[in-house]
Amino acid sequence: MPSKTSALLLVLFFFSSAAAQTKQVTEFTRGGILLVKLNNGFTTGFRSVTPDLYTGGLALSPQITVVVNRLRLGANAGMVYNNKRISGLFGPAAALKLADLRTQKPMALAFGNIQLLAEANWGTHRQRMAGGGIGLELLQKIQIGITAQRDYHLNQWWFQSFIAYQFNKTRKVQPQFE
Repeated sequence: MPSKTSALLLVLFFFSSAAAQTKQVTEFTRGGILLVKLNNGFTTGFRSVTPDLYTGGLALSPQITVVVNRLRLGANAGMVYNNKRISGLFGPAAALKLADLRTQKPMALAFGNIQLLAEANWGTHRQRMAGGGIGLELLQKIQIGITAQRDYHLNQWWFQSFIAYQFNKTRKVQPQFE
């Protein structure tokens, strides 16, 4: 597992270092998005008597841009399978854009961004979680990422990866030549 994590971090570092500086912005525009997320991961108590358990789920996450080109706020609502039962999870979410991923000049079109994610979730089986992660948005349609959340009520950590699809209309990009 550490090799997969280091490979993902290496890919994220490569994309962030290849970003060019230009004024064109295509992500985090005015309006909202609707994400459908597929989660996969595990929960652990770190040296407790409870074993590590698989967790997976499906969630909807509507978000609205509150600071253009920088910040989205929204909510999560979904179902998760953990500890041999299905639970509902819901709570607030935020996405802060850290960097744009762009092609080289002269067209310099943005094809994605890197986001810092923050979430708090409450569940139907006494889950109370807070945490965050990092996400990669590609072509204003697909998001992938990893998150870590601390369940401060049940004394567990939730580590998950996700892939999400955006069900919003893609705005037309006007190329800006320099």
